[in-house]
Amino acid sequence: MENTTLAPPPAGSPHGDPADTSANQSTNTSARPGSPGGPGTEGTRATTATTAAAPARTATAAARTATASARTTAAALRARPLTLLALLTAVAWITVAHADGDLRHVVGPALAAAVALVTVAWAEARVGAVRTGTVAVVGSLGAAAAASLVLLVGSAVGEEFSQIADGDRVWGPSVTLIVVLVAVSRGLAPARRQGLRAAVLAVALAGLLFGGHGIDLARALALLAGLPLGRALVPLSAHAPWHDEPSRRARTVAATALGTVALGWTIAAVARDAVGVLSPISELAGPEVTVVAVGVLALAVGLLLRGRRLGLVVAVGALVLMTGLLAWYFTVIPLADDWFTWSGLSSGEVEWQVLLLLIWVAPATATIVLLRRRRAFDRRTAADLRVAGRDRVLAQLRRSDAGSLGFMATWAGNGHWFTDDGRGAVAYRVAHGVALTVSDPISAPDDAAETIRGFARHCSTRGLVPAFYSVHGRHLDVFAELGWSVTPVAEESVVELATFTTSGKKRQDLRTATNRAARDGVRAVWSTYRGLDEELRRQVDALSDDWVAAKALPEMGFTLGGLRELDDPEVRLLVAVDADGAVHGVTSWLPSWRDGRLVGRTLDVMRRGHDPMPGVVEFLIATAAQTFRAEGLETLSLSGTPLASADGTVPTTLVDRLVARLLATTGRVLEPSYGFTSLRRFKDKFDPAHETLWLACPSPADLAPVGRALATAYVPTLRARQVVAALRAARGTAADRRMRGAR
Repeated sequence: MENTTLAPPPAGSPHGDPADTSANQSTNTSARPGSPGGPGTEGTRATTATTAAAPARTATAAARTATASARTTAAALRARPLTLLALLTAVAWITVAHADGDLRHVVGPALAAAVALVTVAWAEARVGAVRTGTVAVVGSLGAAAAASLVLLVGSAVGEEFSQIADGDRVWGPSVTLIVVLVAVSRGLAPARRQGLRAAVLAVALAGLLFGGHGIDLARALALLAGLPLGRALVPLSAHAPWHDEPSRRARTVAATALGTVALGWTIAAVARDAVGVLSPISELAGPEVTVVAVGVLALAVGLLLRGRRLGLVVAVGALVLMTGLLAWYFTVIPLADDWFTWSGLSSGEVEWQVLLLLIWVAPATATIVLLRRRRAFDRRTAADLRVAGRDRVLAQLRRSDAGSLGFMATWAGNGHWFTDDGRGAVAYRVAHGVALTVSDPISAPDDAAETIRGFARHCSTRGLVPAFYSVHGRHLDVFAELGWSVTPVAEESVVELATFTTSGKKRQDLRTATNRAARDGVRAVWSTYRGLDEELRRQVDALSDDWVAAKALPEMGFTLGGLRELDDPEVRLLVAVDADGAVHGVTSWLPSWRDGRLVGRTLDVMRRGHDPMPGVVEFLIATAAQTFRAEGLETLSLSGTPLASADGTVPTTLVDRLVARLLATTGRVLEPSYGFTSLRRFKDKFDPAHETLWLACPSPADLAPVGRALATAYVPTLRARQVVAALRAARGTAADRRMRGAR
């Protein structure tokens, strides 16, 4: 992608919509008896007929509306019958339970019913109504029946907690929610399946150990019921695993253990009727301290999932403190003061006292779990971002097919990862826990898939989110196999040199610019940055500095080159110089290889002087295309235009629509500073072919950190005042367009 000084051209002179003058017309004629529309007989009969017809029209419209509603309902029923049935069941359950006094508060069950309804709809869309219905009915009934049996047997033998929970309801929407989630998750990609099941396990264990009610037992049994039902009814996902399995499993187990404690403490503190084995933890601290402690634990869970050493430190520290306080208040002090008596007690009372004495075992166990998996949270250092020597990267590029943007791998700031056999490599940058790659993997086409998977495993080991940025469409099958999310982020414009010509209506501007250059004595000079004489190099430097100073936002980097990237012997410069030696414009061209052969050049820097010859950039690019064609190259890439989509497809999923809206908004904000929209129009003068460049990351949930990493990579020196200035410039541009449209 290239830096450019092209400013947005005038939007033309669009005309506003013609005013509707009919709305402003009025008639002030006096109505005379007998005149049309007046109170005479003709007007009276017309008015009477109109009045009589009004109810008929209203009835017809109502009938049409009712028919349309019935058709819509029938269509929805055919498409999602189980979802509608689940909605009716949830409403009936909440109504009956509330009327019988079983529900103290309606809000909680209503939220659970809503989540369960969404889950059923999701499952129905994935595996169909029959399988989802079978899982929901069989799993819910089985869990409720098993819970009732366990409580019955426990009460019969005098088990304390069974007697407390005896008579509790053993079904609710949450039971169905859990069994459906666990079963249908079998069809998800491996990492998502295991992560979802771990989250459900944490919820079920927290409810069972801290809540202690009959429905908490039913939820735990629903989780167990969902596993065999999933194996029997849901096809296993075909997505290939890509995580480093030992590291992923260790982090998941650690996060599940800590998450169970955090959720359980929350349940014990919020639910006044919590009677679980570990519910006395709620007495450990007051409400304010509880909120802070649970918040710290929740933060630590997130850090553990990302493989951060800080999460491990925070979690172990919090759990050790919790273990010490529980042991002190519920074991040491009671034993020292002889609070417990063991004679003359029922088995249930003895059971309760023993559990209270050993309540500190729960956080202690979680601490041991975390410490045993500490190797999965090795500290990440700057050494993880290994920068290969330029010669090694160039050699890899020459024997690979890294695409038109591959040469950017040699730029400063990039780290490099190589496969064990040296057949593939990836250039990337790390920011905010994201490993952001620079375009395609540097490998032969046959090795690209394994290079992508290997780099993903490398990132998983280090707790990084892999994000392949500005990759070409030929790699989409690999990401589909992995089950990753892909999003269009830019558009590359490519000119096929074998068929390039300046003839034709679309390329009239190119002919005009070339003729003007000949008339004005402006010539195109090929060189490298170091090959320029001192005066020309000084002018190129000054031109670049003036361009940066004129922008509301700082110069972008990452995949957009500047002066530093010009200074490379492999980069060719084409400079427009007049008879007086003044520089009118400059372009730089990056090499692209395939199988050891130079096959194309990619436009990077593209800048104009203060008072350039009109069409100077068109002249330079047309000259470059003709030169490269004569040299036998295949393609000339005009690089990528950020925040543009080539295929014009309409986003179908909610995530795609949100991303498309975000990109459009970002484009409007950045347009006054970087001119992406005008850049797209400029490239169309060369009648290029367009290809979408993609962002691929493991899941839509990763888009937020990936967005932060992109902002840091492109504009690391961005300040708040510069963002404010860009927003003001964007509003000013929008206002100017509205005024031009009004005129």
